[in-house]
Amino acid sequence: MKILHVVPSFVPCFSAGGVVNAAYQIAKKQVEQGHDVSVYTTDSCQERLKFENNYNVDRDGIKVFYFKNLSNSVKNRLTIDTPASSINYLKKTVNNFDIIHIHEHRHSLAIATHRYAKKNNVPYVLQAHGSVLPFFQKEKLKEIFDKIWGFDILYDACKVFALTEIEKRQYLEMGVDESKIEIVPLGINLEEYDKLPEPGKFKSKHGIQDDEKVILFLGRIHEIKGLDLLIKSFNKVSNDNLKLAIVGGDYGFLSTIEELIKDYKLEDKVLFPGVLIGKEKQEALVDCDIFVMPSRYESFTTSGLEAMACKKPLILTKNNHIHDWVNDNVGLVCDFDENDLSKCIETLINDEELCREFGDNGQRLIQKKYNWNVIEKEINGIYSTCLH
Repeated sequence: MKILHVVPSFVPCFSAGGVVNAAYQIAKKQVEQGHDVSVYTTDSCQERLKFENNYNVDRDGIKVFYFKNLSNSVKNRLTIDTPASSINYLKKTVNNFDIIHIHEHRHSLAIATHRYAKKNNVPYVLQAHGSVLPFFQKEKLKEIFDKIWGFDILYDACKVFALTEIEKRQYLEMGVDESKIEIVPLGINLEEYDKLPEPGKFKSKHGIQDDEKVILFLGRIHEIKGLDLLIKSFNKVSNDNLKLAIVGGDYGFLSTIEELIKDYKLEDKVLFPGVLIGKEKQEALVDCDIFVMPSRYESFTTSGLEAMACKKPLILTKNNHIHDWVNDNVGLVCDFDENDLSKCIETLINDEELCREFGDNGQRLIQKKYNWNVIEKEINGIYSTCLH
């Protein structure tokens, strides 16, 4: 098949969140299976991506077209893409593809893709990645977008992908026909976890003693991730032999949590290694004792899957859509409450046997269900139904 993925940001901009990694992993796996795969995206990241030629960059066999945004700062401040040159290019090339896979739908590339795909009868699937409903930030702007473009993009899709049952209900709330909704989770690339780094490398790089335990957050430093709750909860944990590592890029919330850290006098307990990818990210996962994602809202937690692959227990808030299969199986789930979260941290820090049980369960679940080998086959089967 000739497959086109459309996504607002793409590798190497992993700091933009899990959508980037998911689109990359799906596309890479499809290339490995012999498909002809292209990606249309933009050159935006925290710092604008630069290439000798923004068009036709080869990434692991994926043909990636990085359309230039007119303003990278507007993209970062307002989350508005302005890839003007993409419109004519889409118009000329949309017929080259058998199927199109749109990731998220409230962005200008999705608007143009919907327009020309529909005009040329090219089927597309839509994967909202947790952004189906217009909430949390810029609600009014999202509602306006939906009235002008968003509902049409949703309704005209051949199929829409929900990460969980909760997201399926959100599609239904938006008026999408139930027959079009397929539940397709996220996963990880199992091969990347065949040979993990030796323990101790992350600790050594960041001055953490061998006997100190590490709580790890891995994601964007953004208000939605609940890092203020994590700092408050960490402050309540009665364990002097504990460090908190907050790994990720700043998306406007770093100064807030730095103030909290200063207020609680936790400067020597909390570290910020920045954005880590590849082996450096795995070093952090190998050396942590507990993975925590304290989100205000979260549809899925890819970094949590990576922790599971490294046999680490999870702690999530009930705001995470995957909490139902995480709780008392691969980790603990808490209310969005500092006392409840600190209690969960203390429970796992003081119970190594429970941590091992959760870690073993998590690794088995990854191997059985949440990996791209399994998920790519599911996606390929859904594509096929759209081509008949």
